[in-house]
Amino acid sequence: MRLIGELLREAQASNSKDPAYFMRAADKQELREQWILGRFAGNYNKIAPRKMKYAKHLSPPEPDFEVFDDGKHWILDAEVTEALDADRKRDLELRSESKGFKFVPENDYFPVLQQRISSKCSKSYSRDTILIIYFNIFSSLYDLSDSPGYFNKEFFSSLQIPQKCVLSQIWLLESDCSKILQLA
Repeated sequence: MRLIGELLREAQASNSKDPAYFMRAADKQELREQWILGRFAGNYNKIAPRKMKYAKHLSPPEPDFEVFDDGKHWILDAEVTEALDADRKRDLELRSESKGFKFVPENDYFPVLQQRISSKCSKSYSRDTILIIYFNIFSSLYDLSDSPGYFNKEFFSSLQIPQKCVLSQIWLLESDCSKILQLA
């Protein structure tokens, strides 16, 4: 069990050494998950009655983390995932000087989110588990953040949460990590 702040700092240190490698390498997945959890917890703790203070990485098939409060009492488990543009290739984008992305209509990334939600809802976890989706959709930060009503529950209302979903909550973490949104 470690402080979530320590997990975040460790991930940020790894990211600062080689951001391109950090964001795409399979051997950095645990650190990316730590980074997502840390950034999420910073936002979550502003609104939640029980603050996320400590976490422990778990091994599959369990969720990614056990999360504890400041008294080291278990709060919940957290599964962390990422939603990327369907055709986004990190290797190419991070090596390119000019990104040259084509912006897509806002609802074109809904199938990506829907797939992540459906996939994670079909797993069977043994206890209270939340899903944190890092909404790393390129267009979200650059195209839509100035749109009226962007990143609110109504904007994502067409997403379907499966009836047999075992997750207690589903959250989105905005790509710039400044906002979170509870979907379920």
